[in-house]
Amino acid sequence: MAPSTGSTASTSALSQPLVSTPLEPGTSGTATDRPELAMRSAAGTSSGSEPLHSSAADDAPVGLASQDTAVGDDPHTVDTKVEHVHNIESTSAKSDSRSRLELFAVIPKNNLPVVLFAISLSMFLAALDQTIVSTALSTISRELDGTTGSLSWVSGAYLLMITALAPCSGKISDYFGRKVVLYSAIVIFIIGSALCGAAQNIIWLCVCRGIQGLGGGGIVQMSQIIISDITPLESRAKYTGVVGATWGVAACIGPLLGGVFTEKASWRWCFFVNLPCGAIALALLVFFLKLNPPNPPKLSFLLSNFDFAGLGLLVSGLVVLLVGFTSGEASWSSAQTIACLVVGIVILGLAICVELKTKRSPIIPPRLFRIRTSAGLLLGCFLHSFSFISLSYYEPLYFQALGSTPLMSGVLLMPFSVGTAVFGVLAGFLVVRIKRTKELIIVSYLIAVIGYALLATLDETSSRAKQILYLLVAAIGVGPLFQLPMLHLQASMPQKDMATSTATLALLRSIGGTVGISVVGAVYANRLSKGLSGVDGYETPNAAAAVGNVQGLTKIEPIEVRQQVLHAYARALSFPWIICAPLLGVAFLASLIIKHYTFKRGATVAAREGATDGTVTTNEE
Repeated sequence: MAPSTGSTASTSALSQPLVSTPLEPGTSGTATDRPELAMRSAAGTSSGSEPLHSSAADDAPVGLASQDTAVGDDPHTVDTKVEHVHNIESTSAKSDSRSRLELFAVIPKNNLPVVLFAISLSMFLAALDQTIVSTALSTISRELDGTTGSLSWVSGAYLLMITALAPCSGKISDYFGRKVVLYSAIVIFIIGSALCGAAQNIIWLCVCRGIQGLGGGGIVQMSQIIISDITPLESRAKYTGVVGATWGVAACIGPLLGGVFTEKASWRWCFFVNLPCGAIALALLVFFLKLNPPNPPKLSFLLSNFDFAGLGLLVSGLVVLLVGFTSGEASWSSAQTIACLVVGIVILGLAICVELKTKRSPIIPPRLFRIRTSAGLLLGCFLHSFSFISLSYYEPLYFQALGSTPLMSGVLLMPFSVGTAVFGVLAGFLVVRIKRTKELIIVSYLIAVIGYALLATLDETSSRAKQILYLLVAAIGVGPLFQLPMLHLQASMPQKDMATSTATLALLRSIGGTVGISVVGAVYANRLSKGLSGVDGYETPNAAAAVGNVQGLTKIEPIEVRQQVLHAYARALSFPWIICAPLLGVAFLASLIIKHYTFKRGATVAAREGATDGTVTTNEE
């Protein structure tokens, strides 16, 4: 490739020599040694020129290290003609004058329709298994003799392992390549699905759900990273909107499909369906996905750089904490519950200390939380996932308690699930048109707060119109928040931090969903136990059985007892949204502090270099 220059670029900016700069650890040679990479130093901001977008450095506190203040300084842009990414890095000279290093990384040519379909299909399967069991939980619990704790672990084990693998897959892919990690994740997911479908007891199922989650975590993480590798930032919103909509589609089809399998065949097909679909996605990716070749480092570098201690403490703390929430479903005052909660919090505290002090590459980079934009986005994504996953799992039980079949409960959830998918896609295309995400994020959180507050008012007497309307309002708010925060975060990040920031967001989303299911399950069980204790003439074996035993309640006699039981279940299943609404309110407040970032980075760079027409230096193939 030969370098070429923009027609009206500043002479001073273009007269700088091509420098030979060492690459990131794990790469060989220098930037000028490899055809796909080149580094050009450019002059700093011209006098009188103003940046066209906010810099993350403006967000950072005074005195922050340069690696922190550089985050988001000049994220990449892509020339639409030659499809080159321009990644700007900040460096400091001894004279304290700052120069700009522009990294050109070629975007690999792909058959995008086929590749995006395969990525969407694999992402769909991973997302589907977060919701497909929601309408089958009652049947699974009954057939495999599940208890209250095991009911939440059927879903919690899957999400916990997604949480565990999210940081690993992103970092390992930087060392050994995206393809190896993605293909391995799909294979593990298929094997885990087969084992789940063959489960003979509840422990078997929960363990295999964990195996399935290991694969699902890799799929979710790598799909998001690969999308950023093969698409330009300016048009990425429409691609991530479509791929991200698979979450909404999975939320729509998941409960419905789970109900169909449970009623017409067997709940085991909730897992067996992944086998042929996963094989198709894997085959398409193997034959059609094209990525830049990886530059694998030595194993010693991986072992010395990866934060094993931080990951171990994070996962261990979450496991102990979730066990505490599970125990709390029976009694919050028991010694086991208190001990698990305290120990879990202590371990998570140690994990935070390790992340702050480690000299290795941290699992959750603390610098992302020192910058207000990334901190606000990450907090919001955690609370969004907490609320969304909880509603997807427990709202079908509300409909089943009021007499709906598993299939019908999936149908009644469609205003939420379909609305989530539709408004997620619409938001993606709207971003491409208006080139802004901040305002859409703020409005979405506000609508989500209203929707969940309305859902908290539902009881056994609520009309079908209210149920549908309130779910739709919640969907309008929740749907756009799958992709908009990620797009905004990527717009604020330089290319070199893209994988790390995306991995951190995915990790916090997984943690949010995992914690949300456990917390909401505990709140539901406690409220139900209190509600049923005051019903004379109604006996249930124990609280554990009551949580999953939601079918047949409308046939209880006498009618006076039936009404009280239905009221206890309906209020217990609506009360958690009283918790989610204010949490989403916190996310709304956090979204107010984020800064706007433009997607047109080429114009920004040109302005800082003194150009007048928004053009920058590029490399042509």
